[in-house]
Amino acid sequence: MKIAEYAELDAVGIAALVRTGEISAREVTEAAIAAVEKLDPVLNALVLKDPESAREHAKHTATQGALAGVPFLVKDICVHVREWPTTLSSRFFAEAPAQPDSEIVQRWRAAGIVFLGKTNLPEFAADFVTEPTFRGATLNPWDLSVTVGGSSGGAASAVASGMVPAAHGSDVGGSIRVPAACCGIFGLKPSRGLNPVGPYNGEVGGGLHCEHVLSRSVRDSAAFLDATAGPEPGAPYQVAKSVPSYVKSLSAPSERLHVVCVPRRPDGSPVAPEIEAALKKAAQLVETLGHEVTMGAFPPEVAEGESWMPLWMADIGMAIRGRSAQLGRGPGPDEIERLGRCILERFETMTAADYITAKRRAHAVKLAMARQFGSFDLILTPTTATLPPKLGAIDSNSPSFTFEKWAASAYGFAPFTEVFNVTGQPAASLPLFQSESGLPIGIQLVGRQNEDHRLLCLAAELEETTGWIRRRPPVWAF
Repeated sequence: MKIAEYAELDAVGIAALVRTGEISAREVTEAAIAAVEKLDPVLNALVLKDPESAREHAKHTATQGALAGVPFLVKDICVHVREWPTTLSSRFFAEAPAQPDSEIVQRWRAAGIVFLGKTNLPEFAADFVTEPTFRGATLNPWDLSVTVGGSSGGAASAVASGMVPAAHGSDVGGSIRVPAACCGIFGLKPSRGLNPVGPYNGEVGGGLHCEHVLSRSVRDSAAFLDATAGPEPGAPYQVAKSVPSYVKSLSAPSERLHVVCVPRRPDGSPVAPEIEAALKKAAQLVETLGHEVTMGAFPPEVAEGESWMPLWMADIGMAIRGRSAQLGRGPGPDEIERLGRCILERFETMTAADYITAKRRAHAVKLAMARQFGSFDLILTPTTATLPPKLGAIDSNSPSFTFEKWAASAYGFAPFTEVFNVTGQPAASLPLFQSESGLPIGIQLVGRQNEDHRLLCLAAELEETTGWIRRRPPVWAF
């Protein structure tokens, strides 16, 4: 199988050919390995490559699995793959031991996917860019001088360039959606609790965290959700699928939806002109598909975003504390970056009252959002407030780093995503348009809690209308 043939297929298409015997999992795996060998030296999207394990796995892949023979990459944080260590993109975790499979990894294996390796991310997944000092920056296949976004930046670059049709991403504040927007692909954060995050954790980030994938097609995202969604033992949220099959729901008759379009940041300030124009076009496109669009704004409670930061900072602090206990020492001066050290310092002074206050603040925001938007089926916003910034524009580790400067630049770039981690609603970035310079522009679509199928259905309509899946970046697999 040639790289060019492989790269044109999405995951659903690959699995269908493997099931019929038209191609074998081994042929697909060889094409994927060749794509990685060609593209990763340019993009630095992977931090671990294991072609021999992939070849061995492909030999024994069950051909009837829902995702049989699909090459796949795992983000180097949050979930464990039994063959490989998980380093959190930090030198302090460089020699961390491998651990048994996480629940979602077991479900991926059962679906028949083939693991190729692990992808790059910012240290501790704590940034909206992917420029770690540990293994270097991942580059954007649309423009090597701008960010791929973060934290699932390695996954986004690999999918956008054709290395794999889909890759694992995690999202505690926009870490699936922001890279999807920067790299011109589809990225869904599912409803809270729909995909498993255990068994090592009951919840991550105080409930803000979700696991899923980045993909080029909507149907791939739906297919992966079919394979992984559903309750897991011991989880605090026992969430069932909203439909028997998310893939099959994409072919159901369209329903007329009421969509609210929110064009301004949570603090009421405008976005970049090209982003604003793209959102207006998106709203018009939704209307032409037969849906109703109303203009709206965030409630004032959303503007106080720092109030829930202790929820995700606590998990980073606990991870560093656990690693320190393993090693019998804390991190050395060059073993974690300045942003990570700042988060650790905040964690070490955090009280139980601080954490409970953050939880209550998050609940207040969730309630305010429900009251503001409860009558709407979907919410439409920009994914980011600006085009992807240049590499180095968001500073997490220079000698002049301060948390305040970092937060202003990071959330100035991506102010629209984290609130939907707080609310637990499904939210996705759709690569509907491109800028005058050819960079992708992501538009965020948000559904009601556990109505992921409605979001996916409209996303599929928009994919068909815009033809985004046929766009190719300058750095592509052939």
